[in-house]
Amino acid sequence: MFRLFWRFGPISAPALRYRPLDRTRISTVSLDQQLPADHPVRDLWAFVTQVDLSDFQRPTRALEGHPGAPIIPATVLFALWLQATCEGITSARYLAELCTRDLPYQWLCGGVPINHHTLADFYSQNGSALQRVFVEHIAALRQQGLIDLTEVTLDGRKVPAHTAKERFHRLPTLERHLAEAEAHLQQLTQQRQEGPACSARQQAAQKRAARERQQRLRQAVAQVRSRQQHRQVNDRVCRAPAEARASETDPDAVKMKRSDGGYRACYNVQTVTTTAERLIVTVAVTAQSSDNGQLLPLLTQVQREQGVLPERVLADSGFSDHDDVQCLEGQQVEVLMPPKNEKQELAAGKDPYARKRRDSDVLAAWRARMGTAPARQRYRRRASVAEGVHAQQSNRGWQRFRLRGLQRAQTEACWQALTYNLLRLLAVGVSLAETVRAVVS
Repeated sequence: MFRLFWRFGPISAPALRYRPLDRTRISTVSLDQQLPADHPVRDLWAFVTQVDLSDFQRPTRALEGHPGAPIIPATVLFALWLQATCEGITSARYLAELCTRDLPYQWLCGGVPINHHTLADFYSQNGSALQRVFVEHIAALRQQGLIDLTEVTLDGRKVPAHTAKERFHRLPTLERHLAEAEAHLQQLTQQRQEGPACSARQQAAQKRAARERQQRLRQAVAQVRSRQQHRQVNDRVCRAPAEARASETDPDAVKMKRSDGGYRACYNVQTVTTTAERLIVTVAVTAQSSDNGQLLPLLTQVQREQGVLPERVLADSGFSDHDDVQCLEGQQVEVLMPPKNEKQELAAGKDPYARKRRDSDVLAAWRARMGTAPARQRYRRRASVAEGVHAQQSNRGWQRFRLRGLQRAQTEACWQALTYNLLRLLAVGVSLAETVRAVVS
């Protein structure tokens, strides 16, 4: 590298010039001005403001003219969780952090930080109210002709539960842990009576955690005993009753065989979807590893919620149950479902569509129909619709349950179903606010 020399010595290079930083500048741009006018969160907020959320509001002391900290409106919490679920976020702590630094969440909560406990309680403790909102939204879509229940599809997906395999124990271990939990709860109660070793808030939190663990262990013991009795009565294979196990953190979860051949504690999420619009009509979470026997209960749930039975249902052979087919066909519901062991019988050179020895006239007609080309052609629409819904939910980040227990798992599945429908409506260009005005009026 060459150096420049002057008459009396080398010439030094000029110093770099940096852009000046001014951290004392005051911004006058509001959150509403920063958020683009066409951002999807605006349409989401317009939808939430039209929904009746009166069941989400709990009794509080924060009344006008009375002391007490003001509460967060249910519309804000509802909109925050819908936006978070759209982005695959199910952690209340992470959502509370986003409310302090991410523009769409700051816009929803008005720049006011929200405690993660408030967010977590709202997400998990409003299952019945959320179910009502979901049912009423489907009813509003039907009133406006945006959804058609003529033909629906069924599919089940095994979603891992929020528990580990190390938490599954046999009855003796669960009973020992239950005794330890009861002793620990008594010890906390005695310490509180003798004198406060810590703050009242810490004592209440410790006692609440001990009480919840005791309740879970009691439920796990009851689950193991029930499964042992079921095996003794119904299982023809010689098995020791002590092999039955339950999770001490999520007693309702059941180990199920997954598509990769392995076993994991899961819940079975059953989804009913319309074929034409690809919108979820209803969702149900069960602790049953197979789909057998779920066909009639799912359609009965649709009839109970919407007051009408679909005219045609598409389901895979895993739902095959002769009693369900017999009942639905008797109610003028066309069942398009391959007979059980269809591929095995075809490979063996047998006719799976021929009448079986114990078949009634209704079952024989169903088998014969599934052997026709038009029925098989209509049935091919099932896979792309039913399995596509679960694939989109999985790709959006719903890989496992965050809540524990069958009832709360149903709540989480309802959040996912409602979010999927809203994203689907936005994708086809439907205004979300217009989809609830029929119910409001």
